Amino acid sequence: MTLRRKFIMALIGMVFFMSIVFTSIALVSSLALVTRAESYVQQASGERLKQLLTDYYESQRSWVGVQGYVVKITEGLDPKFGRSPREPQHYLVFDQADNVIVDPARKDLGKPLAELSLNTIIEKQWQEIKVDDELVGHYWPDQHPMAMNIKLSLDGKLAKTIGISIIQAMLIGLTLTSLVALLLGLLLTRHITKPLNHLMYAVRKVGKGDLTSRVEVKGNGDIAILAQDFNRMTEQLTRNEEVRRNMVADIAHELRTPLAVILGKLESIQEGVLPSTPETILPIQDETLRLIRLVRDLQQLSLAEAGKLPMALQAVNLRQIVEKITEQFAIEFEERGLKVEVVGDAPEVIGDPDRLTQVFVNIIGNALLHTPPGGSLQVLLAETGKPVEEGEIPDESTHRLLDVFRRKGEKTQKTEAGNSGEDKNTTSSVRSDGWARVTVVDSGEGIPEEELEHIFDRFYRVDKSRERENGGTGLGLAIAKEFIQAHGGVIQVESKKGEGSCFRISLPIKE
Repeated sequence: MTLRRKFIMALIGMVFFMSIVFTSIALVSSLALVTRAESYVQQASGERLKQLLTDYYESQRSWVGVQGYVVKITEGLDPKFGRSPREPQHYLVFDQADNVIVDPARKDLGKPLAELSLNTIIEKQWQEIKVDDELVGHYWPDQHPMAMNIKLSLDGKLAKTIGISIIQAMLIGLTLTSLVALLLGLLLTRHITKPLNHLMYAVRKVGKGDLTSRVEVKGNGDIAILAQDFNRMTEQLTRNEEVRRNMVADIAHELRTPLAVILGKLESIQEGVLPSTPETILPIQDETLRLIRLVRDLQQLSLAEAGKLPMALQAVNLRQIVEKITEQFAIEFEERGLKVEVVGDAPEVIGDPDRLTQVFVNIIGNALLHTPPGGSLQVLLAETGKPVEEGEIPDESTHRLLDVFRRKGEKTQKTEAGNSGEDKNTTSSVRSDGWARVTVVDSGEGIPEEELEHIFDRFYRVDKSRERENGGTGLGLAIAKEFIQAHGGVIQVESKKGEGSCFRISLPIKE
């Protein structure tokens, strides 16, 4: 069942339910209104009869013949309504001696009050009849429940007329209201489901592999937000698909060149074109090592992205790692005439020293490669409270750090008691308000601003010529980013063409 049909069925059900509720309320209200109208008519009729009795006594100065007078009036036309009475009413009239002088049913006529079965009730409910302030008798309208039920029943013409009129009016109003509600509901349902139908159509296209499908966004409502999220999702899927295709092409390219060199050398040796000497075999060995390094980098990158990178966590002094790396590159720095400075210090962090060393080797090695002779390179260490802008830490990095600590904790529980105690002290906690920052600043050729968002992609090189001798495998910065995120840290880059580059690495501080 489509969403539109569900809306329509829900709307019809709601209208049907509201109709039942409205009809029930209407019937109860009609019954109450008819009851009140009946009571009012009965009261008005009683008051009129009481006034007629008073007028009769004033004119006759006695109650002689009052029974016939009352019967004549009640059985004739009612001067007030101009019609015969609806139904006989039950009432009694008493004289000064409390004897019944008027009884429409003639059953209790002439009986004293004491002989009536309802004498106690009558005495409490009767009304005085006075002429010139003189009590001349009593009038009692029968309010016994049985009599009241007879009087208030819907069998009377007045009650029937009022009730039927009210019910007819309510049914007509209910029918018109339901039709209008259904019509408006259908229009509203169409208006609501139209963008959803477009979204569903776009989802089907994406499901069939068309990642160019987009939804037009109108307004700021929930459906508009859903459409925006869908467009962002398809854009991300498009980027991921493009990265996947590029990655396959890049891996094929990186494998093709060394394999071609190896194959060419081996064929030459087999055909006797080249002698099998160490000098001939050395290029084969170099290309083999390059392939091994490429496969190793890809494996490490995949493990880091999957959150399964093995980590030997311990307290790490970042300045010692940076100084050790600069000493390793000392000959290259001297040959290129680069001025290298390591400034400042940072508190110890929790991390894997080998992984962090690989990160800084990649970044400092890139700075060395892209800084012209006579340039400078600075490595600044400091403590900071805001590793990224606005002081926010990406959730992904935080979760990875917690996963690393959890895995480490599981490993330490399986070791010996002494070693486990040492590990627990080493990886006990990380300060959430303290971060160590390492900034690598060079005066090299810089990176164009439009390239910065891709700088950490796999196999991405700013140099589009893709010279492997100058550009490496294109995995260094991608590995650096994944390793830093695996430590719960953040890596950022700022650069402008011709003004050098600045890489900032922030890691949580050990307590």
